[in-house]
Amino acid sequence: MIVGHNGESLNKCYILRHMIFDVWVKDMKHRVVLLQLISTLLLYTLIIAVASAQQRTVGVTEGSWFNYEIEVNWNSNDPDAVFPPLEYEDMEIINATEWATMMITGVSGTNVSVQYLTHYKNGTEEIEDGYIDVDTGDGVNATLTIIAANLGANDNIYTSGDYSTFTINETTTKTYPDGTRNLNHINMTYEYSWTIEETDHYFVQSTNLYWDKETGVIVENSLEIHNQTGDYLTTWSSVSRLADSSVWTIPEFPAYSSMVIIGIIATVSAIAIEQRLTKKQPNKSK
Repeated sequence: MIVGHNGESLNKCYILRHMIFDVWVKDMKHRVVLLQLISTLLLYTLIIAVASAQQRTVGVTEGSWFNYEIEVNWNSNDPDAVFPPLEYEDMEIINATEWATMMITGVSGTNVSVQYLTHYKNGTEEIEDGYIDVDTGDGVNATLTIIAANLGANDNIYTSGDYSTFTINETTTKTYPDGTRNLNHINMTYEYSWTIEETDHYFVQSTNLYWDKETGVIVENSLEIHNQTGDYLTTWSSVSRLADSSVWTIPEFPAYSSMVIIGIIATVSAIAIEQRLTKKQPNKSK
């Protein structure tokens, strides 16, 4: 035993110090455990929030059908201009089409199967199947036609693939006779100018896509192009709009079928052409 100068035992002080230290250590351990618990709960909440934000759902059901009307315009003062314009051959297919119907043939998870019945002006018909995963964007013949339901501004239309960078610009509204519907809208406009052998060239391509927010189905798709070479100007455009549907009534439009999938194909082709132009033009301004 260690004895102090005043004759009191220092053992009590030693024990007291250890008791205080033990309490401090236990308190620190409790604090560490509490902080770990809080961190775990915050991380778990964040994971749930991210998972919820990334969850994509299908807004259509098997058996639903959608009919569209279409309008094509082409104008030029260039005596050498031809229709369809070079690299826009799909415009000719649109002109040759009288009507078409898109039918939802199946829904499984985030995958939607569709079937298109296309009736051409010469009396022939063509049936084509397609599918789209509204989450990943993987699909055939249905890209951009259907996206996930209830997306909003700043959401990417798909989570992967070539179109995962397409971001919804805004959620807007449009009034139909059966009521006002919320629409998700994307605008993509590209402008290029260059000079070849003292001749100025100017090219503008504008694409507007509108999807019904509730169902994720395309309701309007427009493509407008201005191509100027010197004093010659050639313009062409195509617009497809929802005319009738089993999901909701749109009596302001004629209740007959028109083309949608060909319009989507034209849009996809136009986007691909824009991407090629981005690489080709040496002196362009955007």
